Amino acid sequence: MIKLLQKRGDLPVDLPPNWKIIETIFKEPAQVDGPPVQLMKRALGSPIGAPPLEQLLRPDSKVAIVVDDLTRQTPVKVLLPGLLEVMDKQGVSAENLDIVIGVGTHRPMTAEEISERVGREVVERYRVQNHDARSPDLVVMGELPGYGPVSFNAAVAGADVKIAVGSIIPHVHNGFGGGPKNIMPGICDFDTIRRHHMKNVLPPGSRVGIVEGNPFLDDTVRIAELAEINFAVQCLGDTTGRIYEILAGDLLEVHRAGMKMQTERLGVRVSGKADVTLVSSYPYDEGVQVMKAFMPAALATKEGGSIFVVTELVEPLPDFFLESVRKVRGGGGAEAEERALEKLKRCEPLIEEAAMDFNMAMILILAMTRRFNLVLVGHAVLKDAADAMGCEYSPDLRTALDKESGRLKEASVSIIPGGGYIYPIISAPFYLF
Repeated sequence: MIKLLQKRGDLPVDLPPNWKIIETIFKEPAQVDGPPVQLMKRALGSPIGAPPLEQLLRPDSKVAIVVDDLTRQTPVKVLLPGLLEVMDKQGVSAENLDIVIGVGTHRPMTAEEISERVGREVVERYRVQNHDARSPDLVVMGELPGYGPVSFNAAVAGADVKIAVGSIIPHVHNGFGGGPKNIMPGICDFDTIRRHHMKNVLPPGSRVGIVEGNPFLDDTVRIAELAEINFAVQCLGDTTGRIYEILAGDLLEVHRAGMKMQTERLGVRVSGKADVTLVSSYPYDEGVQVMKAFMPAALATKEGGSIFVVTELVEPLPDFFLESVRKVRGGGGAEAEERALEKLKRCEPLIEEAAMDFNMAMILILAMTRRFNLVLVGHAVLKDAADAMGCEYSPDLRTALDKESGRLKEASVSIIPGGGYIYPIISAPFYLF
């Protein structure tokens, strides 16, 4: 697999002479038995750890369906009609059903994006809302040591039957996303999300693909359990993002089963680290989400080595984010790292007024630019990002490799075709700082 995955077409990799590939971190795509609609129908017929969805519903049931936002590849518009058909058959009226987009602290989706995400007919018939993590209407559903009262979206809290629809894919710190992560941070309150992320980001167990002994994941589960979700539908994608399986049933049991399957499907055990790693941010091509490719690349790269992140990002990163990165970095160096660590030890965000995905991206930036030679490759909008982050920019991979080959006549190389789906499994713990 000597290429990088991109939405507009795969990018072949032509390495400089005397550079040797030691790891191609990839697995062949899965066999797919049918389209997502068929896979979901099969999943609904054999739920894991829960009764069939029909048995949970009564004609007078109030139902809330939580779906993930456009930063995830879940085919929500394709799956919703099948779920809504179950509601109709059980006599659940449109007036008793809410669809909540679990944006967490991401930006709210626009009306046009919502229509594209869930389908125009769904928007016309049902109530569809973005979750607002700072809404005064959030409902306290429990309390946890270290967190205090925990609140969730009011429409979900008031429902008799609560359903989560998402995808179980690798996540930088949570091990895998989907499942309980659709709930926390998806429909949780801002203060809980902030404390959770800042509290759990540093431990070496809080890393992509790690399921056991992952404090980030463990607390996600503890918080999500308070929301009392009744049922989940979760997609599993292969190394190219194609959905090869859908699981349904109990939220946590589905997630456990899905993480086990995805570990086999997407995790690649590596024997050593390379001088240079090439990684595509695929499928992420919006905003700070592209930086999720940093972590799998870092796991496969020697300390002080070079990481080339190829991304299809074409919209500039928000000015607020770039200004915040400059503010956090200051003059760069150990001082910025020390200031960040002091805040994280107090469970404080690096930038108080910034969304959590911005703060998490800043943490990655500080860690990666201090330890690796980081190069952003792609559209000219990356120039400002590279300047703010204190790393390099290149308009294309060929130019970047030619420049690097002038410095490294010989180099060992790892290639990660899709950093959003594929991750290396390493034996040693990985510390951000």
